[in-house]
Amino acid sequence: MKKAQEKLGALLGRNPGLSKDFNNCVDFSLTPEEFEAGWCELMMKYESMTDSHFENLYKYREAWVTCYFKHQFFPFLQSTQRSEGFNAVLKRYVNPHKSILNFVKQYQKIQTHILVREGAKDYRTGHLQSEMSSSYPIEKQAYNSYTRDLYEKFRDEFQLTTRYNVRPHGEHLYELYPNQ
Repeated sequence: MKKAQEKLGALLGRNPGLSKDFNNCVDFSLTPEEFEAGWCELMMKYESMTDSHFENLYKYREAWVTCYFKHQFFPFLQSTQRSEGFNAVLKRYVNPHKSILNFVKQYQKIQTHILVREGAKDYRTGHLQSEMSSSYPIEKQAYNSYTRDLYEKFRDEFQLTTRYNVRPHGEHLYELYPNQ
């Protein structure tokens, strides 16, 4: 959406209502069918929707319109936090007043350090066993798919989901009680 607003900012500014309608179509479509219908309405309502940037957006809609990927699981994904963390590392190790050669050397050191840490995680995943807390298929899949560290985070969160049971207590009322 940020890229769309960068590319289409002037076009959206020249067409009152387009920005709001565009955002509504993208943000409030719960299914791909709703999005497709909303997009068709936008195409008929605004001539500027034939702009090549809109055509490219539509072509790659499955990558940025939420209703296309809302059922997919992206655990612990925090891209902004990751890039901010790496920027902090660069600032700590690289002096902006030094030469580009110095930057490259420092960057290589940081890269080696990261690769060593990743290698240790790969070793832990391949050689160390971690105990599964249940026999649920989702936990087995997480165990086989994630690194050991990430699996242990998943397992801890997954265990919390089984701490309570729910039983009906009337037509629209439920009782939550601890699992013994």
